[in-house]
Amino acid sequence: MPLKCLLISDDSGIPFYSREFDFEGIDPTLLSGLLSAVGTIGKTLFKQDIATIVFGENIQPKNASKIIVISKEFFQIKKQIFFVFFYHGEQNMKQLRKLATTIFMEAKQSFRDRAPETRQLRQIIDRLIELKFDGLKGW
Repeated sequence: MPLKCLLISDDSGIPFYSREFDFEGIDPTLLSGLLSAVGTIGKTLFKQDIATIVFGENIQPKNASKIIVISKEFFQIKKQIFFVFFYHGEQNMKQLRKLATTIFMEAKQSFRDRAPETRQLRQIIDRLIELKFDGLKGW
């Protein structure tokens, strides 16, 4: 199963959502701060909305473990939301971008809040994944 975990946080490191598909031992609070820094650095230095971190040396793409960060921005309030995918193997970036965009659009109002109702947000995102991205685990 290629997709191991999905984490959604904002640019201040506050985790909004975390879901493990085949992954254990992740602390969303600890990782969201680090990954929001990676997303901010990528956006600032390289003007890129997507960052990919690959673990290992001289590894073929089909065997590599990666962290992929896709950011979405609220320009009016200068806030970014980071969609972080923990992945093993080759990924379909088109599907990951579509998932990030769909979640962002559906949960936009909750993401605007500094401290959103996480239980309600979790229900919205879980429902989206179940209805529109049922094959997510096999990506």
